[in-house]
Amino acid sequence: MRGSTTLTLEPGGLKQRAAAGIRAATDVSILALARSIEFVVIFGSALLLPVWPVIAAAVLREGVYLRRYRATLARMTKHILAVWHARPVSRMITRWLTPAERAVPERIVGNCTHCGRCCLDQACVFLSFDEQGRSRCHIYGKRVWKVMFANCSRYPVDGPEIVLYRCPGFNAVRDPEASPQRIIPIAPAVQPAVLESIGAEWSETSGAPGS
Repeated sequence: MRGSTTLTLEPGGLKQRAAAGIRAATDVSILALARSIEFVVIFGSALLLPVWPVIAAAVLREGVYLRRYRATLARMTKHILAVWHARPVSRMITRWLTPAERAVPERIVGNCTHCGRCCLDQACVFLSFDEQGRSRCHIYGKRVWKVMFANCSRYPVDGPEIVLYRCPGFNAVRDPEASPQRIIPIAPAVQPAVLESIGAEWSETSGAPGS
């Protein structure tokens, strides 16, 4: 009589492996979708490069972006390349589509030092610095900042973002009871006199003469 063989599975083992496989496939799909959307955004921004000075002037209602047209183009080119390098669009979409229960519980501690690194590593077209070297966001609090620049309004969301931008002011601490909400102190809005000096600053950093 042939001996019988008994196959014993650990309780929940098969279910856990199946769930892990589904999560992995889902992560790949989410990342592929996010990267595709990001490519469309970046490619579209590149196509619109000649009119970005007009868009920037309309958003801020400041003609300096048009008066310094070539300098604005240089800054916008740097901005687009920084978006491609830092991938804020795909990271934001991935975060939106990833189940909240899978997020690592963290507590963000520290204060904003206005170094400007989180602003696409100081490459954002709407960023400038005052005489003390403190970063200033020209669209802070505006609707476009809240809608189109959702990453900006929520920074720092997690530890990886802090590491990505080498932020000197914030740290992420593991905390099971952490709240995802963050409130960052922002310097006062830029005064008109400061806006008028942006062109000279851009000309120095980009090497592009004013038009």
